[in-house]
Amino acid sequence: MQQSLTFIFCGPSGSGKGTQVELLKAHLKKETPAIPQFHSYTGDKIRAFMEGPTLAAHIAKEIQEAGKLQPEFIAIWLWADNFVKNLKGGEHIFIDGSPRKPAEAVALASALQFFKRDSVYLFDIHISPEESKRRLLLRARHDDHAEKIARRLSWYATEVLPAIEYLRQQPRYHYHRINGEQTPEAVFANLLQAIK
Repeated sequence: MQQSLTFIFCGPSGSGKGTQVELLKAHLKKETPAIPQFHSYTGDKIRAFMEGPTLAAHIAKEIQEAGKLQPEFIAIWLWADNFVKNLKGGEHIFIDGSPRKPAEAVALASALQFFKRDSVYLFDIHISPEESKRRLLLRARHDDHAEKIARRLSWYATEVLPAIEYLRQQPRYHYHRINGEQTPEAVFANLLQAIK
């Protein structure tokens, strides 16, 4: 496997998307060392952006502190700016945490078409709402309390699932639903099998 590949990782909070991205990056670094890697993680970009001095950053921080979902244009602007400034061509692309809304899915599909990424692997790492809640409470990040977790799971059902469904319908997208309620190693084995 020597061609550059594109991967989108979806799943509810706590599903282990980030862990699987890192496992796949390490695997492909060994398998295809000559191919550079490009990782787009919108969550980190939004958190860094909110610490800035601008009006937009201040409003975004208020939205975050209220436990609401950021508007599409902020997420799209952050990852699109990263794509435009940093994609050189020929990289493996790993997209983690996008899209979160249907309009963002449309923009992401458009961007990948623009960059001529014709074959895209869409991994939907599935865990139940109960398992998501259990994992997030164990993680105990500052925003991992019951009310905000419930809100995030509600958004996942109403916003993220339709976004995933939009991407799933795209030609040349390879959709794989993977059981995330296994060990990380078992999830990764399923993921590798899907790629092969």
